[in-house]
This record gives sequence, C-alpha cells and structure tokens, in this order.
Amino acid sequence: MKLQKINLIGILIVLLLIRAFVGRFFPPVGLLASPFVISILTAIIIFTQNDFNIITKSVLTYLFIGLNDVGIKLFSGGVHDSEGLGWVHLLLFIGLVPSFIMLLVGAVGDKTSTNWTKVLSVLLFMLLIFIHLELFSILGLQES
Repeated sequence: MKLQKINLIGILIVLLLIRAFVGRFFPPVGLLASPFVISILTAIIIFTQNDFNIITKSVLTYLFIGLNDVGIKLFSGGVHDSEGLGWVHLLLFIGLVPSFIMLLVGAVGDKTSTNWTKVLSVLLFMLLIFIHLELFSILGLQES
C-alpha cells in the first residue's frame, strides 16, 4: 500500500490522539497500551510504501515515539509520582525493543540507501532516544 506523505503523517497523528484520549480517560489502559502503540506507529512508518528515505523514517519514528511518551507523562490520568514514572519508562523500553528491531529490518531492507546512510539512520535513532530520555526523564513528575 503506497501512502502519500501527508496521509502517513495524518494516520500517525490520529493514532496518537486516540492514544492520548484513551490515556486521559482510561488511565491504566492508555499506559499499558503504550508498547503496542509504539510498535504500530513504527510499523506504519517503516513498512508502508512511502517516499521517505531511511533517515527521515528514523527521525519520524523517534518523533512519534517521543510524542507518545510526552503525551503519557503530561496528559494521562492518575497520580504522577516516581513509581508511575518508572512504569512509564518500563513500558517505553518494552516498546522500543520491537521498534528498534523494525528499524533495523527496514534499514537493512532499504535498497535505495548506502550502507553509510543505513548505519547513520540507526545511530541517529539511538541518539535521539538518548537525548529524549535525558531531556524529558522527569517530565510530569509531581513531588509532594
């Protein structure tokens, strides 16, 4: 299935908004669905036929994983304490494992990119995730 760039971005945004709605009004379900949402977002970006190169797919994958993480930390219901933050990070890492594997498969299977570009896309994804965790690790934490 070939998706236009605007259709792909639209589908991803709608999925994020649905996850934010579920996370806000049904807190445990929204949090526990996070690994599945991360995997679905990554699969849509990597495995649908679109005109993005592998580096752009890598950055888009990070962007929507990061937006999902920020959405959970800011808008999900419930008490935002250190224990909850630990659960959010645990479920983020559970979702990052298949996401990273899908990115590797997508990079290896990309016929139009050079090996250097493939390696760069994977390293860029890891760097962006690292920076995200450094910047937003305690976002939404309410100390009492």
